[in-house]
This record gives sequence, C-alpha cells and structure tokens, in this order.
Amino acid sequence: MMKKYLHRILNDERAADALPMRMVVAVIAIAALLLLLSSGIHSLLENEESYAVKAVISNIGSHAEQMSSKGAGSIIALDVDIPSNTKLVMGAIPGQENNWPSDSQNYYFEIDDKQTIGESAAFYSNASLNGCFILYPGSHTITMESVRDQNGKIFIVLSN
Repeated sequence: MMKKYLHRILNDERAADALPMRMVVAVIAIAALLLLLSSGIHSLLENEESYAVKAVISNIGSHAEQMSSKGAGSIIALDVDIPSNTKLVMGAIPGQENNWPSDSQNYYFEIDDKQTIGESAAFYSNASLNGCFILYPGSHTITMESVRDQNGKIFIVLSN
C-alpha cells in the first residue's frame, strides 16, 4: 500500500503544472514590493534634502533679519551646503526672477523640479543690487552685507 501511495505522489504532475504560475505570481509580488520600497526611499531622500535646504534658509533668514534691523553696514560670512538636485533662489519667486525688487522678500528652492516658496522679513539682492541671488548644489561660503539702496530700503546683498 505504501508503494502505491509513493508511486502516485511521484507521478502526480499537478504540482509541476502549477509551479510556473506560482513563480510568476511571486515575481510580480516581489517587483511590486521593490517598486514601493524604491518610491519610499526616494521620498525619504527628497524630504532629507528639503530639510537641509530649510535649515540653510533659516540660517540665512535669521542673520538677515538681525542685519536689517541694525541698519546698513553689517557684514557676515556663512558656510552653507546646498544638497544635490537643489537650487536656492533668494529674492524671487519661480518664473518671475526678473520682477526684482518687487519680489525681493521672497525665496524659493527647487528639488527635482518641485518648488517650495517662502517669504522673509528681509529684502534680498545679488552683489550688483539688481536682481535675485541663486545658489546651486555644493558647499559655499556666502557673504551677507546690509546695504541701503537709493530709496532708503535696506537690502541684504548676498555673494559668494
């Protein structure tokens, strides 16, 4: 009886027929999990870059507000690190960089074509006092100087 049972199990092809289908289902499930995992990791990295840029903006903004309140003539140097795939623009809003000085209190940063806009109490300018200041990825030492323009408005001039 045991021999018949073993012979029947060894000759049963139902499991072998179902094996390819089970492998396909397993591969699809693993692919879906890998896709979700990579999406989660990408989102986490983007949040980390956003946090790093917000820390840089906070550092610049706090110094700029103090310098503005003291009047013209203050100079300070800051070391900042802009993450890869990131652009920081001080003194403009996206797509309207030529509207300076009307947008000089605004700033934005762009990470992988996703833009985040903010507003500051200080007015920002480039070293020529004629437009916004742009920082690209990498380590920078920026100089901040409070300057009074011909209308009496105090700008924080940024240069690197």
